[in-house]
This record gives sequence, C-alpha cells and structure tokens, in this order.
Amino acid sequence: MARLRIGGVPEHFNLPWRLAIESGALSDIGIDAEWIDVPGGTGAIMAHLADGTLDLATPLTEGLLAAMASGHEAKLVRTWVDSPLLWGIFVAGNSPHRTVDDLRGLRFAISRWGSGSELMARVLADSRGWALDNAADFVVINNLDGALEALPAGDAEIFLWNKSMTQPHVDNGTLRLAGEFPTPWPSFCTAAAKDVEPALITTATAIAETKARTLAASPGTPELVAERYDIDLSGAQDWFSTLRWNTDGSPIDHDMVQQVLDKLHAVGRLDSRIEASELLAT
Repeated sequence: MARLRIGGVPEHFNLPWRLAIESGALSDIGIDAEWIDVPGGTGAIMAHLADGTLDLATPLTEGLLAAMASGHEAKLVRTWVDSPLLWGIFVAGNSPHRTVDDLRGLRFAISRWGSGSELMARVLADSRGWALDNAADFVVINNLDGALEALPAGDAEIFLWNKSMTQPHVDNGTLRLAGEFPTPWPSFCTAAAKDVEPALITTATAIAETKARTLAASPGTPELVAERYDIDLSGAQDWFSTLRWNTDGSPIDHDMVQQVLDKLHAVGRLDSRIEASELLAT
C-alpha cells in the first residue's frame, strides 16, 4: 500500500482531505494516507515538503509560489480553493488603534518568513503606500497562539489571519477586527514534494475533489464546519456562501501565477521578476 502524508492548516478549507482519509476512501484504493495539521501555516508547510515530512499539502497560493520562485522544489499540482481568502486585519482587544488607517508604521506579527501572514502584510502595505523594513516591521510569532500572546503584550500590533477561524478570539475580546483584506487570487493550491509519484498525486487529489464536491452541494456543511472547527454557525455560513473549491480538476491558470509572481516582486519579496512558465515547467 502506497504511503501518503498530507498536510495543511487546521482549517475548514481542508475538510475534504480529512474526510477522504477518515471515510476510508483513500485506503480503499490502496493509499495509506495520514493527515498532518500544520498550525504554523504555509511557511511551515513548505519546510515540511522540503524535509520529507509531507508528501502532499495545501499551502496558500502566494506562499507556495514565493517558495518555488526562491528555489523550493515542490510541484504545483493545481488550485485547491479557487475563491479568495478573506484575511482579517487584527489588533489587540485593548488596542487604541481602531481602523486600518491607524496602523501605518506599526509592527506586523507573522507566523514565519515566507508565510501568508508575511506576504499578505506586504501586499496590504503596498496597497496603502506603506514602506516596510524586514528588521523593524515584522515580529515572528510562529502561529495563531503566538499572536494571541504577542498582540495583547504589545510585542507586535497587527496580525493578518483567516477571518472566520479567528472570530472566536474576537468574540472573547483577545483580538479586535480592524479591517478585512481579501487575496486578489485563488487562496490555496495543492502542492507535492518533488519525488512523489505523479499517478499517486492524481489519484489522491481526485478523491479529495470528490469529497469537496459533496460538501459544496450539501446544505448541512456549515453545521458540520461549525462543530468540527469550533466556530459559530453564522460565521461558518458566511464562509460557505463564498467558498469555491476547485472540484473539476481545472488546470493551473498561467495568468494567475504570473499575477502573483509580479505582485511578490513588486512588494520586494522576490529580487527579480520571474516568468510563470519557469515554475509551471517543473
């Protein structure tokens, strides 16, 4: 039986993969699959793909492409979630800063370098004309738990994270939502470590997409998500109303990849402009 270690953030976007494993749909076709939660986000996911801890994963699009453009040998399979990710722009619950306009010049908490929280902080800053300096404007906090400590303690002032998954910490007063910032591209991709057999990738991905189709068509999915991920039902319903998994196996869009790469270059995350064809050829 082929072994496959699959991982991603412990969020509702990845529920189809978890159900594919839990239901036995993968083991039934000879794949010994294990799901691995990676709360550290995309930077940690890419590290696990590089060191062999993961075979397949669902990193954020911008984080995957930034890593690949910097020499990571992961393979871009296809988009996993076609809809944008709605990032919340959070401050501490007791912060004096009320709006995004108040945040210029303050420090971003990021899970790690190369993470979505770093890259989208750069994109947000660029959209508002804010200059950022690596040393002074970013504080590495590892994961959401780190941000829940760092912001109230004053170790950083701003944190970008998945809005719906962070809502419980707004409800209890630890954080406050200062604004929202959607990604201007599909939010998640499926990526594979360089040595994973292509036929295995194709088979496993097709099973996960089948589970995603079932969830997308079910009116009971928000209730399931609310229960499994400990978020309120209204938040799960809002998320579900805008969600689009890539359930038909649509190939990677060259123009989308180029858009992301160009933005990463524009915000200073890539030293030079890279053609999408260079990455897609791999």
